[in-house]
Amino acid sequence: MSAALVRADDPRAAPFRLLRDPRALAAAGLFAVEGRLAIERLLGAASRFRARAILATPAARLALAPALTGLGPGVDVWTAEEGLLQEVVGHALHRGAVAVAERGEPLEPGAVVAAARSAVRPLLVCENVSDPDNVGALFRNAAAFAAGGVLLAGGGDPLYRKAVRTSMGACLEVPFAACARWPEAIGDVRAAGYRVVALAPRAERRIGDIAPGALTAVLVGSEGSGLSPAALGAADIVVRIPIAARVDSLNVASAAAIALHRLAPPEAPCAF
Repeated sequence: MSAALVRADDPRAAPFRLLRDPRALAAAGLFAVEGRLAIERLLGAASRFRARAILATPAARLALAPALTGLGPGVDVWTAEEGLLQEVVGHALHRGAVAVAERGEPLEPGAVVAAARSAVRPLLVCENVSDPDNVGALFRNAAAFAAGGVLLAGGGDPLYRKAVRTSMGACLEVPFAACARWPEAIGDVRAAGYRVVALAPRAERRIGDIAPGALTAVLVGSEGSGLSPAALGAADIVVRIPIAARVDSLNVASAAAIALHRLAPPEAPCAF
């Protein structure tokens, strides 16, 4: 169905009003996808998520027309002028469009690892990375370097609105799973045939000393405290990325991008 909204309290806009409260949105089993590019990825074949409804300005609705072709039943598309749209969701929207999608059933870590192993793709493993900008950037890098999946321990929601936007929709395409068993999950990754390489700014070994390998799992930690001693102890190798002495460390997403490029360069076109 496609129609115009004329009032912010229109009952049909109820899912979009949940965007004012991220916890309520998640509790309803939903998440927000903001911006035309991310919505196109949500509707693309590589996404495992199902759109519930889309709200856009007339101009954004026109730009999304190719992606909306053949949209399945039960997905409503509403249009509203920019001022009304912002009144509904409670904030300015990136490029005048937002979708509400279903979170669905979470993937199991073992399934993500097995699929990546089967495709001979590297993995990105994150401990205590919760900042949405960092989470989104990590997923964008994972997609850029053809990682087969992302494992997250200790927090971080790839489907948080800002993380989705920062990732440019990559979190809708790159498989991910939360690890309840930690750091045991690192051992599971190794048991699947992966070499686990941890990044730490004070490590003795340099990243350039390690030969590239397709089945590499890059392990990164939080911006403040880095990887825990348990995670470092569970890794096969701990390395640092040499940087200027006057700089303390790299942003976690930048470090992950360098490591994925250096240690597990993609040898085939990205599958996503």
